[in-house]
Amino acid sequence: MSFSFKKFLSYYKPYLGLFVSILACALIASMISLVYPLLVRYITKDILIDDLSNALTEVYWIGGLMLVLVAIQNIGNFYADYKGHELGARMESDLRRDLFMHIQKLSFSFFDKEKTGQLMSRLTTDLLWLSELYHHGPEDLIKHFVRIIGAFIILFFINAPLTNTVFCFVPLLAVFGLYFNQVLNKAYTRNKERIADVNGQIEDNLSGIRVVKSFANESVEIEKFNSENDRFFESRKKTYKAEAYFYNSLETIIQLITITVIIFGSASIAGNKLDLADLITFLLYINHLIEPIQKLIQVSTMYQDGFTGFQRFIEIMNVKPAIEN
Repeated sequence: MSFSFKKFLSYYKPYLGLFVSILACALIASMISLVYPLLVRYITKDILIDDLSNALTEVYWIGGLMLVLVAIQNIGNFYADYKGHELGARMESDLRRDLFMHIQKLSFSFFDKEKTGQLMSRLTTDLLWLSELYHHGPEDLIKHFVRIIGAFIILFFINAPLTNTVFCFVPLLAVFGLYFNQVLNKAYTRNKERIADVNGQIEDNLSGIRVVKSFANESVEIEKFNSENDRFFESRKKTYKAEAYFYNSLETIIQLITITVIIFGSASIAGNKLDLADLITFLLYINHLIEPIQKLIQVSTMYQDGFTGFQRFIEIMNVKPAIEN
């Protein structure tokens, strides 16, 4: 099913001002995080060289500046985190309202084909993950890409050959990410369908529990439930296997990046093409490359859950009533 980005983005419209302020705070906090390694480089390369008579005073001034930056950064992060989750909750409420209102308009034929448990899953669990996507999606992308691009630019000016060597790993990361995102998207969609079947089976059983007991059909109902429960378990197991391949492959590549910096950086120092202060700075900025990638890996599950949740939301919203006023 096609993904309607226009419909997806339309839920930001009522809260555009709040959304922009959250992104602005996230952007400022990310830009500030890029300043700390530069200050460390200034201390190690300029202050702690030659005349050390005034070094301590300058170090204290830099330390004070760092404290101010830490305060600003954490205020920005607090606002983005608190208001971001509030934004997601507001949008989740709007989505649930629209879906519920739309379901009220649908014909009896729709309810004859759909199970109540499956509809409950779409109104609750699916929209919960979707709200996380609405909040974390743009905010995390802004924060992480600012840090990655900012670190690349700074590292390029410190040592272009070493920077280019490190970024040779980026295409490999992109290929792994794109491939496994497709695999996981299918897996998460299947999981949602399976848990909806479990909910539907539970709902059917509990709503007709008097009939079940009257005819002593408990064993039949248990067998039907176990069948759906086992299907969900097998679906989850396949998902975990795909996640294990995904996470460990990317972790291996990230570790190779660190090793590359240490080996090639040390060789550059031995060849008088890089000094120790710049290698220290390089290693600090490598964290600005690795950490965002690791975060994106960790939240990829949330992204996929959110997107599949929206696809399932759209499936219901696209159903037309048999008779329209």
